[in-house]
Amino acid sequence: MKKIFLNNLLITLIFFFIFEIFLRSFGLADLRGHGKELKEKRKNVETLVFGKKVFLDQYGYRVPYKEFVYKKNENNIIFIGDSVLFGSGVNEEETFVGRLRKDNEDKSYVNAAIIGNDVSENLSDIKKNYKLFGNSNFFIILTLDDIINGKATKKKNDEDEKNVNLIQRLKNNYFLNKINLFLRTKSYTYLWLKGIVTKPSKRYFFESLDHYKDEEKINFFNTKIGEIKNFEKSKDINIKFIILPYEYQTRNYCESKFLLPQEKILKVFEKRKIDYINLTKNFCNHPTPKKLYLNFDPVHLSIKGHDLVFKLIKSAIY
Repeated sequence: MKKIFLNNLLITLIFFFIFEIFLRSFGLADLRGHGKELKEKRKNVETLVFGKKVFLDQYGYRVPYKEFVYKKNENNIIFIGDSVLFGSGVNEEETFVGRLRKDNEDKSYVNAAIIGNDVSENLSDIKKNYKLFGNSNFFIILTLDDIINGKATKKKNDEDEKNVNLIQRLKNNYFLNKINLFLRTKSYTYLWLKGIVTKPSKRYFFESLDHYKDEEKINFFNTKIGEIKNFEKSKDINIKFIILPYEYQTRNYCESKFLLPQEKILKVFEKRKIDYINLTKNFCNHPTPKKLYLNFDPVHLSIKGHDLVFKLIKSAIY
């Protein structure tokens, strides 16, 4: 009996090992997670993000290699945003900022992405980089979950707590959360199975959609955008937003019933006279929009996604 058990265990381990290699080789799953260096906000360091080696400079910004030096330029191109701009899961030279840097070496590009930041931090990020780099052109990469973490979040009442779904309860379990954090940085099989079962792209989209039906959140977003506009005027600088859609929205050529987030955002932008580029239709009209994102990911771009953004925005940058 013991021998049978050991043989079955060995066969199972070999199967999972082969399946890991298969998923990785054919790009059917992508690792997640960030190195502790990012969480500790360390600078001048090498770490891992979504399984990819990354380098952080003296400001904590992503750069292509160690000892990278920004070109001296009177008009730098500064990109503000979160992990989507950072290029989680993609090598630096394959991100759209990396592509822009390679395509036009006369300009100085700064990927000032801070993982986890949202609209409530955009202005402070702009002010910080205005001091660091002077009179620059700013591009804010706006993903549709950026208002979710805003400080206008309502406190949940008892009834809301009772309605927390099963997945959220599992996330809140300390031990299961620890196991999840470990496996998502190590196992392609785990992430593949998790993606198939939990459907993260669909789940995250509908969670976000609810926030765009909350007028308090929209008012908070409107206030923050107004503050950014006022700073732009006071310093006579150029700030432009670049809107990226959720992966789930791009299915079925962006059905209008799923475009409420963009409608709310554009209404605020038009009222505030905000300069923007909306890439939603470009993503939706792509022949294979799902391939523009990492596997089972609601917002993070794949190499193809970064390549598309690069091609669509470079005329506005140069």
